[in-house]
Amino acid sequence: MTNESGLAGFSAAPNGWRVAIASPEDCQIMVVPVIGWVPIAEDSGSIAGSSLEPVVLFDNAGEPIISTVHASLAAWDDGSSVHQVLAPGFEVRELPDGWKAVEYGDD
Repeated sequence: MTNESGLAGFSAAPNGWRVAIASPEDCQIMVVPVIGWVPIAEDSGSIAGSSLEPVVLFDNAGEPIISTVHASLAAWDDGSSVHQVLAPGFEVRELPDGWKAVEYGDD
C-alpha cells in the first residue's frame, strides 16, 4: 500500500464524506471517499481558504493509495482541481455541460 508520510494531526472523517475532483482532460468529475483530514497552513492545500486538507483513499486492487488531495493533484499535473467537497447525503452539483460524475473505480 502506498501512503503519504507526515500526516501529523490526522483526524478520521465520519463515514460518507467525499471529494469531487474535476478532470478537464476527461470531462468528468471523479468522486473519491474522504477518510480523514489533516491541518495545514491556510491556503496551502487543495481547497482555497481552508486550514484542513482532505485525506482520500484510492482503493486500487493491489496498490491502494492513501494521500492528501493536494499531493494527488500535484502528482497528476493534468489540470485537475477540487470541484466540491461533499458532506454525507449530498451529490455533485453544477456539473459542466457534457461532463459526467463517476464514483472512483466506476469509470
